[in-house]
Amino acid sequence: MRHRWRRIVLVVAVVLCAAAVTAAVSSRRDAGPAPAKLTVGWGGSEGHPSCVYDASGGTVEARLVVRGTATRPGEVAVTVTAYADENTSVPVGSVTQSVPVEGTMQLPLVITIPVEAPPYVDEDGEAACRLDTRS
Repeated sequence: MRHRWRRIVLVVAVVLCAAAVTAAVSSRRDAGPAPAKLTVGWGGSEGHPSCVYDASGGTVEARLVVRGTATRPGEVAVTVTAYADENTSVPVGSVTQSVPVEGTMQLPLVITIPVEAPPYVDEDGEAACRLDTRS
């Protein structure tokens, strides 16, 4: 009789543990969606290029947008590099800028890049640029 009683207690304990785990998983799943990822992307639009060469100033102006939700306050390092060719293999200038991030954001950002030589510019006026970010 004693052995049988232990078996019943053990079965009840296992069932209660399984119920507790199921409840914990269900409550985490119903807590709402996870925060959106923070992204940095090009800010140009049709007729308004994202990277524009200013020959008189010897610079390229890059228009960017920081979008999304930062899961915690901090900074994102944004690097934009201008290139002399459309294959982005010959850099002519580069700038890295730290951008403070916190909460939900839709932040326009303009970065000016001094260039050593003219970058490649296509027929739409878009200079050859590459964007890189690090958080």
